[in-house]
Amino acid sequence: MWKEKVRRVIMGADTYEIMTREEPEPEGNTREGRTELRNWRKRQNNAQSIIYMGCSDQILPHIKHTVDPAEMWDILHNRFDDTLSKLGRMQILRKFHACHPAKDEKMTTYFTRLIDYRNQLSGSAEEISEDSFVTHLFTHIPKEFATMINIFERQAPPPTSQHIMDAIRLDEEKVVFVTEIADSSTGAALYSQRRGYRGRGRGLTGSGRFGRQKTY
Repeated sequence: MWKEKVRRVIMGADTYEIMTREEPEPEGNTREGRTELRNWRKRQNNAQSIIYMGCSDQILPHIKHTVDPAEMWDILHNRFDDTLSKLGRMQILRKFHACHPAKDEKMTTYFTRLIDYRNQLSGSAEEISEDSFVTHLFTHIPKEFATMINIFERQAPPPTSQHIMDAIRLDEEKVVFVTEIADSSTGAALYSQRRGYRGRGRGLTGSGRFGRQKTY
């Protein structure tokens, strides 16, 4: 996730090709060449600044000895990308199988975690298949969605994982919306009720030994 975020920032800064070495340092022998070289080095500095500032204090010691964004990227990639080794990919796969919604966690957040694990293993020998992803959803979705899951399990052809997640997201949004409306209506009713009590209290009139009186 960090890699994708930083990569997109670097692309937006027009420095991605420098970081990937697709755009080498230009020759600066002519006036135009020197201007081009200054611009290139400015963009190179932007790239290394983005990478450096995007790292935590615990990670910085690994890249503090270089200002070359391409070298920085290689170091981080080789040291921290778990998908490079079979052991790392197996750890990601175990995290996927053990992943279940936390208490009070929105399903959208939960699905994002699952998709992230799947994307990390995409194209590898440990790739998470569509069938495995759907099976995981069926076995880990909270009980409040049990009726919906039962319907999905009986559908032919079976629904895709995207269809299941979209339907559950929509159902969750409806529940939240209805709950908010109910809370709002209850609050408005209580407010009106209190106003009614106050109104009756302020508008009461009565009679006594001194004649009709208005009480406040």
